[in-house]
Amino acid sequence: VFNKTEDATDVMLELTKKEKAAMEARKNGGAAVEVKKTSWRDLEVKARLEHALVNGISQYVDQDVEEARHSVDKHLEVIEGPLMDGMNVVGDLFGSGKMFLPQVIKSARVMKKAVKYLLPFMEEEKIQ
Repeated sequence: VFNKTEDATDVMLELTKKEKAAMEARKNGGAAVEVKKTSWRDLEVKARLEHALVNGISQYVDQDVEEARHSVDKHLEVIEGPLMDGMNVVGDLFGSGKMFLPQVIKSARVMKKAVKYLLPFMEEEKIQ
């Protein structure tokens, strides 16, 4: 019914975030929700990758993976390390009912984009 456009899932997820914030505000006596002062982009690269996976944000994943790639000996360590840690958080949230299938799919797309970015480097590493 609601899946009429390409970005329908994103729109629905955004609406649920807004509704959740409004519900929290009503619980707190109608007070405004406190806005965080620091951006998630200011965190270290592992935390940024985890945040991107949990929230399905693919906009910065290439540059974060590139930064993570330079901090490890083998490129596979980026996948086995921060990317899998982020997907484990997604799995835990899904298992506990705090994340739903459309959000998990969005997270999987971010993971796929990150791995796609790493593949040429891993192929080059194999040749050497």
